[in-house]
Amino acid sequence: MYKKIISASLVLGTVMFCGCGNDDTTCRIDVQTAIDKGNYDAAIADLNGKCSTAFNSSDLNMNLASAYMGKSGYSVSDIADMLINSDDSGDAFSSFLSSVDTKRQPDSLPLLNKANEYFTNAIARDGVTKASVICTAANLDLLNDSRVTNACLYIGFNATIKAASTITYLTGDINQLVDSINSDSNTTPYDMRASLDALAWAMDGTYTPAFDTSISASDVNISGYPFAQVEVAYSGVGTFYRLAKSTTRDANNTTVITDGYCDADGNRSACEGIANDDGTIDLANAASSSCYACPVVVDNTSLSVAELLVDTLNGGTDTINAVSDDPDITNSIADFKEEITGSRDGDVTIQNIIDYLQK
Repeated sequence: MYKKIISASLVLGTVMFCGCGNDDTTCRIDVQTAIDKGNYDAAIADLNGKCSTAFNSSDLNMNLASAYMGKSGYSVSDIADMLINSDDSGDAFSSFLSSVDTKRQPDSLPLLNKANEYFTNAIARDGVTKASVICTAANLDLLNDSRVTNACLYIGFNATIKAASTITYLTGDINQLVDSINSDSNTTPYDMRASLDALAWAMDGTYTPAFDTSISASDVNISGYPFAQVEVAYSGVGTFYRLAKSTTRDANNTTVITDGYCDADGNRSACEGIANDDGTIDLANAASSSCYACPVVVDNTSLSVAELLVDTLNGGTDTINAVSDDPDITNSIADFKEEITGSRDGDVTIQNIIDYLQK
């Protein structure tokens, strides 16, 4: 199966050479060559420009998805390799986190979202546009279409990477987090604790933090978007800034993905220097009172931590299992779920993830 996954990227190349026309053939070759060589921006530009009519709609979407996936830092073959080798030492999921963190780019999540959109568009049919409906084992058996099967596999990889990448956004010290998980040493980095405390606080109105922890929130508006600035303070450590969708604490609330700090206008330079090396905020810095955790906004929407952790992790692993016949990959997925939930086939909940990451 691993050889199949690596060679699956060649499927795109295979479908390119159907049809005729010298200009179209040249475009297909140029796009595939650019993707193979990692020239993703060139491939995307050609696909959206001079080569846009050289492919049918499905092929165009598949190629755009492949290019955006590669640009995110995670090619399909890289992801397969990370999954298969994740249980070579220590905790399988923590090993996977380390690999994901190593390859993560500043804009990986938005690019992965873009890739997923194109993969889904490539297999949409008969009015069905949801991968969760198309990419079930029963439906794939019924369709018996290798193109759809490959696209579903990529969608599963994409979702699993997004969940793991989300975790790497929640701490500046992924190595300490991994060491804590592997050794059960209860040394979770404080910036990760702050992310998880803020998430639990936002989603549960009855959540009470530990005795050495205080959490408060206030309404803010950043670049025209309403949020709640959540301040998590640990006695003897310091204060961390996080961002929630609102100050209303219930199951519909969540924290959102943030990257660095910015002022109400989204200006990052105004907030340079407000964070210490350990992620705490330098409250003595005058700018700290007018700076906030800066939201990652994609297509006018902030990225929900809860959704990225739970929906993508469950949906991604389920999709991979529906497609993959490789025991190395399916066992790795089962290992992930067992380590997080205690069950090899159980669904992951947000509480499972919070408990797991707070080891």
